[in-house]
Amino acid sequence: MDLRVFIAAHKDYSFPSDPVYQPIHVGRATAKAALPFPGDDSGESISSRNDTYCELTGLYWIWKNSDHDAYGLVHYRRYFAGSEDHPATGADLENLLDRCDVVVPKRRHYVVQTVRQQYAGAHHRSDLEVTREAVVAVDTCYAKAFDRVLSARSLSLYNMFVMRRALLDEYCDWLFQVLDIAGSRIPLNSYGPGQRRVLGYLGERLLNVWLAAHPNLSVLHQPVHETEKRSLLRAGSGMLGRMVGVGRVD
Repeated sequence: MDLRVFIAAHKDYSFPSDPVYQPIHVGRATAKAALPFPGDDSGESISSRNDTYCELTGLYWIWKNSDHDAYGLVHYRRYFAGSEDHPATGADLENLLDRCDVVVPKRRHYVVQTVRQQYAGAHHRSDLEVTREAVVAVDTCYAKAFDRVLSARSLSLYNMFVMRRALLDEYCDWLFQVLDIAGSRIPLNSYGPGQRRVLGYLGERLLNVWLAAHPNLSVLHQPVHETEKRSLLRAGSGMLGRMVGVGRVD
């Protein structure tokens, strides 16, 4: 299998040596300096929109400008977990893909909040309303899946996945239509730098929506290996603060 896993990065880093991985400089079109690996600004590109699309500018470039049997998207500091607390190897990921149609991160459980409530605490609730309108405008069949995902209490995050080319084409064709409509209706110019990343945040939810709308797909939820360990106490306190209206990013 010709599997290529792209690593979305906005700075140079120590990347896995396995040849399945290919770093891609996301947002290169507006970066102060080019990093020493390929960027997302050649060919058909939305690299200049990285401040709103985040790593999805890399996904768009991958979709439009590369040709492989199967694809993965991970982050420079987040990978699907392999053995012994290391990033998965190419062989690991091929084995996972032999067992399913799509690999996504292990779900994060919010327990006391729905996905809708969690988003509204950290971002703008109106973003979700606009996005639902965009989902319906593209294909009304996805509306029930959208509502189901937003009413749930768990979510796969990070815009990370592994899937074959045919599914990537189907997913990206739908995703970028939805985000294009949503982005034209969200008041991005009134948002600060953190909230301007909104289309990347929404993309995380929309991957879950797309999967929920295709129950025929076999989905494997794989643990994530983080090269920079998060403080669970800090993450938990941040979530609790946002629940009471404190600590939302501008």
